[in-house]
Amino acid sequence: MAPGLFFLFNFRTITMMTPQTWQKWYTRVIGVFFILVSISLIADFAQFGFRPETMHKIFHVLLGIIIVKFGWNNEAWWKPFALTNGSFFTFVALSGLIFPDFGGLDAFNNLDTILHSIVGVSGLIIGSIKG
Repeated sequence: MAPGLFFLFNFRTITMMTPQTWQKWYTRVIGVFFILVSISLIADFAQFGFRPETMHKIFHVLLGIIIVKFGWNNEAWWKPFALTNGSFFTFVALSGLIFPDFGGLDAFNNLDTILHSIVGVSGLIIGSIKG
């Protein structure tokens, strides 16, 4: 097992992580996963061409690039990002629950609503941890 990934599998280490460490890793993981949406964007564009879902995916990729560029090592960014991102994506998830398949957009389908819920609620919880 890679030494850098050991904390993921060690309960004692996880419980000893500081709030700032949780916020740092939330920021980094969200940034990387949002950039990875580019794989889905390319596949979706190749299959369907440009459509509203394309803009949804472009939004995630651009947000991921901004997060990684400005938030990777910026301690002042981590907590506000977790709270802001958590608030935004919790709102999007609630919109998806209230208006499922709104406008036929994939952003409001069941899977995306679950993903938006995970990103949003985890951001609110991690951002709210007192240290």
